[in-house]
Amino acid sequence: MQIDSQDRISAPLSAWWTIIVLMLLSLYTIADRPLFNLLVEPIRKELLLSDFQIGMVQGLSVALFTAFVGYPIAWLADRYDRRLVLFASIGIWSTSLALLGLSRSFEEMFIASAFVGVGEAGLVPIALAVIPELFRGQQRHLANSFMLLTGRLGSGLVVAMCGWLIFAVDSWRGFLPDVLQSLSNWRLTLLAAAVPGLLLLPLILTLPRLRSQPAQKFDSTVESKNDSRRAEASHNAAVLPFLRSHRLAFASFYFGIAVQVFGIGCVMNFAPVIAMRQMAATPLMVGNTFGAATLVATILGFLIAQVGYRKLQPSIGPRLPAMCLLGSAAFSGMVAAALLLAETPMQLFFGVGCFLTIVMAGTMLFPLALQDLTPAPIRGRMVSISVTFNIVLGSLGPVVVGAVSDRLKDQANGLMIAVVCVSCLAMIVSTLLLMPLQRQYLRTVEAARKAEIDAS
Repeated sequence: MQIDSQDRISAPLSAWWTIIVLMLLSLYTIADRPLFNLLVEPIRKELLLSDFQIGMVQGLSVALFTAFVGYPIAWLADRYDRRLVLFASIGIWSTSLALLGLSRSFEEMFIASAFVGVGEAGLVPIALAVIPELFRGQQRHLANSFMLLTGRLGSGLVVAMCGWLIFAVDSWRGFLPDVLQSLSNWRLTLLAAAVPGLLLLPLILTLPRLRSQPAQKFDSTVESKNDSRRAEASHNAAVLPFLRSHRLAFASFYFGIAVQVFGIGCVMNFAPVIAMRQMAATPLMVGNTFGAATLVATILGFLIAQVGYRKLQPSIGPRLPAMCLLGSAAFSGMVAAALLLAETPMQLFFGVGCFLTIVMAGTMLFPLALQDLTPAPIRGRMVSISVTFNIVLGSLGPVVVGAVSDRLKDQANGLMIAVVCVSCLAMIVSTLLLMPLQRQYLRTVEAARKAEIDAS
């Protein structure tokens, strides 16, 4: 596969402005989970919720809703102006966050938290579909990396900002209308968190018009552009024929990445718990050490990915993203196994940092691989399928670890054993699943580019 001369063309300022806005939106839409986690206790006490109900609100509601609405949202984004779809998604996200603060029961909170998933379901597919239309070559890899880096680094920043917001809400209470002053601190915090969405919505409308190529040109079965009914049917069916033609490549990619996300979640969700439960670490120590390890690992992974791409891409060629994803699964599994040797919080978080560095370095090329594998006219929907797999399987990781840990509760390090066993098994399975992709990758990429040429 030859490198297109357009790969060397620099992106215009409007493209970089688009990335800045998408990064701001990414930071905003990851705030709901850490904010809710910090408010769990007052919410539980006021609404008399059980731990099981809290768990349902924290993850399952969002995962289930995203699984159902992700593809329809991506369908709209592929067909119409993506700015409008993104505008609606963020608007629903902010409104749902406010409704979460006004919930009076578990049922109301479950529904409100489910609709919060619209923000993530709309933003990620649109962002990954837009980037390859705005950037080429190394700049596309850089833009993708900025989006991923924002999410990984931003999570720590967002936690700090959420903590500050909870503290500051009480000091603002005196300036609020009488109808709001009687509300609980957690309700006011969620309402306040919904306000930035109103400020970000106008920024979306400043973006250049974002719309993929007309889908009726993509499907060769459309014989007449004037036959709107047949064109509509072609648009609806375009994803399925492409998936069917390259089912081995996409089964390998979708399931391999989702299982890897499952394994990553096992380690990252439970490492702080292990430090406090089994190593007598204080919450303050865990917060500082875990945060520092995450920050350093994220930056190192980003730098390794950038330098590695520049050095290896000329010799390896377009297969590099698929190879990096495979390497990430294989090597991170080995590091996860070594966590069993940790005896102190510092040793544990050093191991977690090494684990996350490998994960970051490899998965930085995940967007590039997904963009290369999918034709532009259906890219939003193809991305949404991957996002849905990742969210659903990622939400199951803590559940499986908890179930295994319960079986090992008689052992002092039962949780550590559960985390290591489940995460290592997940990475082994991910490695095996990603192997067929190595043989199918180039063929599928070439087919996707041919489909785009046929569409033009």
